[in-house]
Amino acid sequence: MGEFDDEVTVLSRWLGRDVVPDLDGVVPLWNAFRFRDATVFAPDATDGATRMYLVRGERVLEFVPSQVSIDEAYARLDGGGALPAAA
Repeated sequence: MGEFDDEVTVLSRWLGRDVVPDLDGVVPLWNAFRFRDATVFAPDATDGATRMYLVRGERVLEFVPSQVSIDEAYARLDGGGALPAAA
């Protein structure tokens, strides 16, 4: 997952948990790929989850591909999903 180290860090902070153990497992629990200048993370769907996460810079946008296309989600990425301010 070295190619996505920065994005994994941002996603982990946004989710409030470390996703690295999931990514380094024998059976991957997350898929990651590039979409334009963002990274898309998709949890393994064996549990029925259909959420995906777009990460670009410090922004994260969670979306359900059956309800929002990846193009629509990408367009929304600039308008929301920023990491919460540190307390």
